[in-house]
Amino acid sequence: MAQKVLVCVPVTTEQARLVANGQVVPGPLQVFTVTPMLLDTFGLQPNDHEEAEYAALLLAGLWSLRETGRRLVLTAMVDSACLLAGPEEANGGHRLAQLAASAVEAWFTDEQDVPVDEVATSIAGLDLDDAWDAPMVSTMHAQHDLLWHSVVELRKD
Repeated sequence: MAQKVLVCVPVTTEQARLVANGQVVPGPLQVFTVTPMLLDTFGLQPNDHEEAEYAALLLAGLWSLRETGRRLVLTAMVDSACLLAGPEEANGGHRLAQLAASAVEAWFTDEQDVPVDEVATSIAGLDLDDAWDAPMVSTMHAQHDLLWHSVVELRKD
């Protein structure tokens, strides 16, 4: 039996609306999760699970920002057997064929005053590792945490 794992899924507003309406988000979807390679990349130990999950969340937010201009991330519990090889393996990256709305537990986004447009412009065209190291991204991570929201609040966004 496959083990359930937490995945952080960078999504568009339209994909988040599918979840809000109880629908499946078709893939393939980029996801980030805690893996031995992510632990190694961030110098973490297996017992540093909360820090590793936070790193996966920030990576998903950065992916979302780079691809859509907005940090919007869903978190979900999925069967580990559903995770497929994909880009960003060193950062815990995988692909997911689809995402059932019932698997989604929460969503994360920025407050309105976060200068995401400026940060998105500063990382346009960069790979994820270079984007992570960009000064504006470091400042954003230090000054603006992603805000947690219940899944039921998706209908209000």
